[in-house]
Amino acid sequence: MIQHHKYIYMLNSPVMEEHSKHHLPHPYYVGPRNYFLTICAGQRRKLFTDAPLVERLTSEMAGQFRSHGFTIFAYCFMPDHCHVLAAALTETSDLAKAVRAFKGVSAAHARSLGIRNLWQRNYYDHILRSSETFHSVASYIFENPLRAGLVNDPHDWPFSGSFVFDWKNSALPVPKRPV
Repeated sequence: MIQHHKYIYMLNSPVMEEHSKHHLPHPYYVGPRNYFLTICAGQRRKLFTDAPLVERLTSEMAGQFRSHGFTIFAYCFMPDHCHVLAAALTETSDLAKAVRAFKGVSAAHARSLGIRNLWQRNYYDHILRSSETFHSVASYIFENPLRAGLVNDPHDWPFSGSFVFDWKNSALPVPKRPV
């Protein structure tokens, strides 16, 4: 099970429940921790189906998170939101600053393309517990297009990946949707 502050996601189920949307105190977001994020498009518009836009957002995510001391273990852009599994690498890595920088740079680029309000103001975050493995959370992220019925095999979704490993050629146990 993965808990965001607003929703509870069951790793193998689409069940969602309301949950408090208040963030933890700022010190919980600084230092070497691992985070599962969901960042939604403004008004939940289906903006992330345009390959050139998603490629630009992916590049900006890599640069902004890296410059703030993070690596991205897994990401997936769905039509109206993206999931990110980010690992803080230093004592000064600050999740709020990394997300703010990514959203700011990418929103500026989107405005140059005529897209206003690229992102919702807030985002959902979850600090991974010691009982949660990177592989289980990454599998959850990579399987999102499969659960949404967008592909029969999650490896076929063009808007997911990792800056740490080649997940599409990995041995991660990612099931295929029954035909």
